[in-house]
Amino acid sequence: MLLHFFQGIAIGIAFILPGLSAGTVILLLGFYEQFVGDLACFRLKPYLPHLCGAAAGALAGARAVGYLLEHHHDLLSAFLLGMVLASVRPLLAPKGKITRPGPWSVLAALAAFAAAWFVFSNPAPGWTALPAGSHHHFFIAGAFAAATMILPGISGSSTLVMMNLYDEMIAAVNSWEWLKLAVFSAGGLLGIFVLARLLAALYRRYRETVSLVLVGLLLGATRSLLPSAFSAAVLIGTLAGGTLVLLLSSPRFLRLIQRGIPR
Repeated sequence: MLLHFFQGIAIGIAFILPGLSAGTVILLLGFYEQFVGDLACFRLKPYLPHLCGAAAGALAGARAVGYLLEHHHDLLSAFLLGMVLASVRPLLAPKGKITRPGPWSVLAALAAFAAAWFVFSNPAPGWTALPAGSHHHFFIAGAFAAATMILPGISGSSTLVMMNLYDEMIAAVNSWEWLKLAVFSAGGLLGIFVLARLLAALYRRYRETVSLVLVGLLLGATRSLLPSAFSAAVLIGTLAGGTLVLLLSSPRFLRLIQRGIPR
């Protein structure tokens, strides 16, 4: 029981940080296939300790990130930027080998990049289809963040970055904005039980195209993470974030951790 709680803490922290995939952590802990199968059958009771631990890890991580956003915004943005950029590699090469993409996949990725860069990261004044920070925004973001975090290699927080809601979500957690959190959670339930199955099916059938579209969205969303001024500290922060993701996603590191996890 206690082990499951600490496993949940690791999952919660991974959910907070862009570039770290909660799905990858679950895969690393050795119960990914069982977890996805139980989700499909609504068997959640065995995962209550994981859920409690994930909530604790996410709250603790949000507190730390919220403090850094307020007092060291550019440095944290640079660190998150490095994490997001480094997370592109495992998406393009989930098994360590990059395949040559087809022309339609490349066009889809470019369209996704343009949408994220010009629309979602910098919406035009008066554009209200998805008002930033609105309840609609939180609901849809919750659905997609929960759905994508089930897939190994894709971070739920990266989805929030894509949808330009990362800062608002951290602020909502730290300020205990219950209505927004409830709306986000309702969207998350929809994402886990409905969108996750659809997205997983698309990912299995069109893995290359879906991966490239996600890469395009991630790269386009980095516009919202660009620091207001570049300096040596910002460069170091970017490199540190990228190095952390590359280290944690390296096969050698994963093998070392797996050897130390009790079964």
